Amino acid sequence: MNMEIDALDRKILKALQLDARRKNADLAKDLVVAPSTMLERVRRLENRGYIQSFRAIVNPEKLGFGVQALVSVSLTQHTTGTIRPFENAVKAIPYVLVCYHVTGRFDYIIHVVAKNLNHLGILVKEHIAAIEGVGRTETFLVFSEIKTDQGYPLDETAEA
Repeated sequence: MNMEIDALDRKILKALQLDARRKNADLAKDLVVAPSTMLERVRRLENRGYIQSFRAIVNPEKLGFGVQALVSVSLTQHTTGTIRPFENAVKAIPYVLVCYHVTGRFDYIIHVVAKNLNHLGILVKEHIAAIEGVGRTETFLVFSEIKTDQGYPLDETAEA
């Protein structure tokens, strides 16, 4: 555990993970500190890398992305000559939301969005499986999201 943050910092991070649009004055009032203190704390958290960015959570269906899937990928070789080109190619695919390099049966797990099943098929076959060095893919359709990303468990970091 990095001891550079205190209980107030954890409360600030927790609140901002749930709603990054909260006004500084409202956050300061809720956490019972001066607005100037709040502004200084948030800036310090940003400068030290605890806050990487602020983003909007967008509804994919409103944008026409009716399908989400996880695509597992196994490479044919585990060399820099295979890994780097694969990772660069995945970064260039706009429908890839997240790509994790993992241990276990597969080398990568990729979270993708697609307009429909046909589009997903094209995405997997023509964009992911076609990358040089890909040996095998397996696609898992997402039926529903049971728990949304609520941010990191900051209360537990104080106990560690």
